[in-house]
Parts: sequence; C-alpha cells; structure tokens
Amino acid sequence: MASKKKTGVIVGVLITLLVLAAVTGILIWLFVIKGRESAATISMKRVPAQRVYSGHMKLDNVPYNQNLEDPTSTEFQKLADDLEEILKSNYKQVEFLSKYYTTSVVTAFSEGVLAYYWTQFDIPAADLEILPEFSEERVLEVLWNGIREQGKRSGQSLHISQVTASRTDPRMARNPRADYECFFRLEANTLAQSFQSPGFPDQYPAQSRCQWQIRAPEQNAISVRFSHFHIEDDCSDDFVSIYDSLSPDESQAITHKCGQRPPSNPLEVVSSSNIMLINLITDSAVQRPGFSAEYSIIPLTTSKSCGGVLSDAQGNFSSPHYPSFYPPALDCKWTIEVPAGKQVRVKFTMFRMKEPRVDVRVCHKDYIEVMGTKYCGEMSSLALTSTTSSLAVMFHSDESFTDKGFQAQYNAYDPSNREWFLSGVYI
Repeated sequence: MASKKKTGVIVGVLITLLVLAAVTGILIWLFVIKGRESAATISMKRVPAQRVYSGHMKLDNVPYNQNLEDPTSTEFQKLADDLEEILKSNYKQVEFLSKYYTTSVVTAFSEGVLAYYWTQFDIPAADLEILPEFSEERVLEVLWNGIREQGKRSGQSLHISQVTASRTDPRMARNPRADYECFFRLEANTLAQSFQSPGFPDQYPAQSRCQWQIRAPEQNAISVRFSHFHIEDDCSDDFVSIYDSLSPDESQAITHKCGQRPPSNPLEVVSSSNIMLINLITDSAVQRPGFSAEYSIIPLTTSKSCGGVLSDAQGNFSSPHYPSFYPPALDCKWTIEVPAGKQVRVKFTMFRMKEPRVDVRVCHKDYIEVMGTKYCGEMSSLALTSTTSSLAVMFHSDESFTDKGFQAQYNAYDPSNREWFLSGVYI
C-alpha cells in the first residue's frame, strides 16, 4: 500500500513538472520568440523618412545679372555652388542636423537678389522618434544663426540679410541642373502663351514630377488661366500647386488644387510680382487628362489697383481680378458715400476666402473688414448696413493662399422706409 502511495506521489510530481515545463515553454515562445517576430514585423513597417525645407535667401552685395536666370550659365552655377556650400557648412556644424543632412540645392535667382533653395534630411527607420524635433523653427534658427556668424567674419564674400525656410513636400524638390524630362522655364509677355501637362488631352503619366518656373519683366505680375483642368480627385495623390515664388515655400503658396473644373468656372491665378512656380504631382493609379493653361503679364499698376471712393447711389465692386483668384499681399479700401440722410446697404453676392487652418471666427489671414468686424471663409449670403451715410469696406490678403474673393452690390436707402428695410437680409 505504501509502495502504491509512493508511486502515485512520484507520478503526480512528474505530471506537475511536465505541466510547468509546458507553461514555461509557452511563455518563452510568447515573450521571446513571438516578441522578436512582432518586433521584426514592426521594424519592417517602419520606413525611412525625408524632411525637405525650402525658402529663399536675400543677397545684399550681389548685382543682378540676367544670366542668373539660366541654370546652365557660369554665373548661375558659380553662385549656386557657393550658396549650397554655405547651407551645407551651417547644417554640418550642428550635430543633430549633421547626422541626417543629405543635400542642399539652389534652384533659381530673381531680382533683389533672391536665391531660392531647398535642403533635404534623410532619417533612417531606426531614428524615427526624432522626427518631432525636425521643426521649421529649429531648422531656420540653425541656418540663420550660422549665416549671421559667417557674416561677422572678415573676408566673407556673400552678405545674406534674410533667410526663410518652410517644410516642403519632398516630391516638389527639383534640381534645375539635373537632366529632368519635366522641368520648364517660361517667359511671360503681353501675348497669351500656353503650356500643358504631359500627355494632355489624353492622360498624364503616373509618378510625374513636373515643374514650371514662370518669369515676367519687372513691374509686371503673371496671370495664369487653366482653360481645362481635370486632375484625380484625391489631392493627396495628384495635385497642382502654385506659388508666388520660385520655391515651393508653403508660406508663399497661392493654391493647391485637384479634381475637375468646368470650362465655365476656370482656375485663374495672379502673382504679386514677376515670378510664379507651378508643380504637378501624380502618384495615384488613376490618370486623368491633366490641364491646359495660358499665361501672360499684367502691369503691377493694374494688378494692384483696387479700392477708391464710390459716390453713386448704387453700384458694384469686387476683389481684384474677380472672378480670377485675387493676388497675394494686397490691401484695398472702398469708401461708399451716399447723400446725407441716407444709409448704405452692401450685399455680397459671392464671398469666398477659404484657407487651410484658418479659424473663421478670427480671420487672421485674408478677410473683409466692415465696421470693425472681419469676415472670411465662404458665405452663400452676406448683407451689411451702415448707420451713417458713409461705409468703409477693407480687403486684406496676406502672402499665402488666395481664393476667388468677392463680388458686391451697394445702394443707398432711406432708413425711414420701414417696408423697404424689412425686404432685405441683414447680418
């Protein structure tokens, strides 16, 4: 009996040991082997990242030369090489940026002298945690501090008095000195000229990276009208970006567009000066016809003409170049004056000043201001009335992102005519 009991105890111990061994094996598999597999899977999903920043530098001691507009000229290449070396040396002096710095490219020059550039940093998958530290502010601070220090040294041949930098879609970083099939330099004049996306009117190719630099003589702005515009609907894949600059600097973006526009409502934009940059990016598996556009010049005296005194009993006024997009960097003021005893009624029949990341309750970028209140965004109807015989309407556009603007009607009315007053819509 004692022998059987002893045998039972031994069997129980063995079973317990076997169970513990099995549990241990499962735990090892879950936390070690499976954990390694999961980590490997996560690692496989982590892909390297790029950060590109673009902007311009103002050169105070360089005389402007027309040859600087040609990337194949000796003048362009010499000055571009010098500036690219300055950019590289500044970023290389800071360990954090030096580790990921790849290249800097000067893409164009314009009167001033302004040099347009972009800089690329490549971050490996293992270091993606540092991405939040790659801010525009930090990159610009490093660059500007380095340039100021260099400026203090004797013998520094280039004096840079201004520099900008903003984060840029890497797909728009183009090198005009490289052998690209889709890079164009256009010269605008009084006669309308045309350009098209590759493949138009059939289909543009997938993975297109096209860029058009447009220039005009000094004291002129550039007008571009897209008579046909049909891009894939998803703006994250395929889009056209237009800049009031020769650099894809978001702080000087005029607009980003995709989708289809009917010929009755064409996309029309106007620059604030004699330069403009247009990019076409196509990444989707769906190809569309693309676009056809015409470009020409507008004298700056005309393009920036707006505002004034309106003294007729009724009339119309609109944002500059309506129904085209209004230019960036404008301030206009209309003063409407009607006979004493009358008041002013203004009705905006079209009102659109939409911009990314703008709170319409604040209107800190583009806006109409009437009687101390700012209006922006998009409104189907807006009607305002004065309390006196005079009403000031102010319009402001900043340096980035424009829209169709507004069209308005005004008229004088007698406030004692209660029936007429109640027939309108007022805000």
